[in-house]
Amino acid sequence: MTAAPQGPDLSFLNEEEARAIFQVLQRDAELRRAEKDRVSKLLKRKKSEKGLQGVTGEWFEEIKRKKFQNYTDVNRMLKPPLEHQLRKSKTTNHKELKMSSRTNPQAQKNTSASFLGFRSPFAWLSSFRKSRKTQTQKQPRQYLHPPAYRYDSSASPSSKVEEMATAEMCNSPMSAEMSGHSFDTNQIEMMEKSTQEWNDQLEKEFFSGRTQFKVVIKGLSPNEVTRIYTPLPLDRNDGTFLMRYRMYGSVMKGLKIEILYGDQHVARSPYILKGPVYHEYCDCPEEDPEDWQNIMSCPSQEPQITKDFISFPTIDLQRMLKEIPAKFSQTRGAIVHYTILDNHIYRRSLGKYTDFKMFSDEMFLSLARKVRLPDVEFYLNVGDWPVEYRKANDTPGPIPVISWCGSVDSRDIVLPTYDVTHSTLETLRGVTNDLLSIQGNTGPFWENKTERALFRGRDSREERLHLVKLSKENPELLDAGITGYFFFREKENDLGKVQLMGFFDFFKYKYQVNVDGTVAAYRFPYLLLGDSLILKQDSQYYEHFYNGLKPWKHYVPVKRNLEDLLEKIKWAKEHDEEARKIAKEGQLMARELLQPHRFYCYYYKVLQEYAKRQASKPEIRDGMELVPQPDDRDSVCSCHRKKPLREDL
Repeated sequence: MTAAPQGPDLSFLNEEEARAIFQVLQRDAELRRAEKDRVSKLLKRKKSEKGLQGVTGEWFEEIKRKKFQNYTDVNRMLKPPLEHQLRKSKTTNHKELKMSSRTNPQAQKNTSASFLGFRSPFAWLSSFRKSRKTQTQKQPRQYLHPPAYRYDSSASPSSKVEEMATAEMCNSPMSAEMSGHSFDTNQIEMMEKSTQEWNDQLEKEFFSGRTQFKVVIKGLSPNEVTRIYTPLPLDRNDGTFLMRYRMYGSVMKGLKIEILYGDQHVARSPYILKGPVYHEYCDCPEEDPEDWQNIMSCPSQEPQITKDFISFPTIDLQRMLKEIPAKFSQTRGAIVHYTILDNHIYRRSLGKYTDFKMFSDEMFLSLARKVRLPDVEFYLNVGDWPVEYRKANDTPGPIPVISWCGSVDSRDIVLPTYDVTHSTLETLRGVTNDLLSIQGNTGPFWENKTERALFRGRDSREERLHLVKLSKENPELLDAGITGYFFFREKENDLGKVQLMGFFDFFKYKYQVNVDGTVAAYRFPYLLLGDSLILKQDSQYYEHFYNGLKPWKHYVPVKRNLEDLLEKIKWAKEHDEEARKIAKEGQLMARELLQPHRFYCYYYKVLQEYAKRQASKPEIRDGMELVPQPDDRDSVCSCHRKKPLREDL
């Protein structure tokens, strides 16, 4: 019998993978040496025994001893190395082992099936919090949705850090239809036997909001294997965590999702999801849009969409065909003419400044892979400014141009900006400052943040230059700097230029100043999701979600000319608890309005409302070209759709 290797056998890796792992191990060794030196110095100068337990990590060793009793040697708890497992089991699939979870070494054999994808870059968001002892257990739902972001405002802020154990899930932001998926109600029996005992233990072991979770996902069929990427959970510093992953393949039978603390299940883990689960590039649209919207928990109404379409009870496609190319393509040069027919996307560019069509292309294609779109013909403005300013009683009246930004005096129909949609699509791949990552990088706790207001940005509006002047005169209140000059280059010598600042570092400051750029500042949704108070300049411009925000509840308003900005900063410093409450309310509302799957609902609702008003059938016009779906040969999928059985619901 071959003995198990003493250390990890990495012979199955290629040279690049082995080098990467070796570098990580080297870095780990360096960190261990540094930690040993740090603890040694602390022991020499710190007198409080209780304090030493916290800062040296002794509290964790004590928890580990209690939890594992005599099995304190971590090496004895690890699974044997992968190569040894290959030799041990002739039936084990080498690729299966190689593709298993990267974040959970103990589960490398058990997580071989894959992480859930629902055809999204990240597909599973979990919010953990300690449930009230009087709170009753909720029944599992087939489709889990926005409540994952809800915050228990009745609890004191200090208790948030220790709240965990009830998990509410929400749908994948890019969820395709999930027909045929259901949660196995038998999991309740499994969960209730140990949940309360384990929750009490978790509460005792939880230390200052810092702990480690792991996610293990297994295919219900042992023969299905897919590739996944899963980073560590995002700690939102209020007792809740976000669990994310990106999958690169589909599974047909379903998945078992386990959320673990050590080797114990938390919340309602394990979750059983039956039926096919598709990766992002799998082109398997849901044929019934109503079912898809129900699955996605799309809101029945979007106030901004209702408002935008008031001016357009009917849409004359022939008039638009004559008027828009002549009126807008020459003056603006940033109009893209789209036709969606039989769920295929066609378009032609009207003007030379239409490069940003790549962002609208990717979103429409992604949506079409998930649900069958209505036949519709429309014009999208991919420039910064809204373009249609005629009023309903003008002759001729306004025409419905779709834009990413609206204004109080324009009639454009607004979609979520290219910025937030692209960051959603690219989550866990090519984008780091996405709407989820921000939530796990909100800086120090409120009381430890710098009590000044911060601004960094380009010179795209004169008020931004004024900010820098105010900062130089009042450095104790405001830290403002211009990172690049384009519009006011002559001002650089007077005002100076500062280096770019990592966005996560913004949240080291208690207060954030949000000033328009050329139009609405597209950083606003990201700032809201942080843990700072937003001082927002009054503006004629808006994005699709502004309708859900209220001044003095979700942010502090500042006059257009910024004449009251310093006064508002002083108010925030003198009313710290009120400022903190407004910051938290803004953050919670942003978590609700900016859930990534809501963007898909919003896009679909705009297309649906537009299609209802068309006076004639859309056509593929001269000059239009088909926008093909991406050819992802590495993630082949087959579409298997069926209606869920009643007993599965």
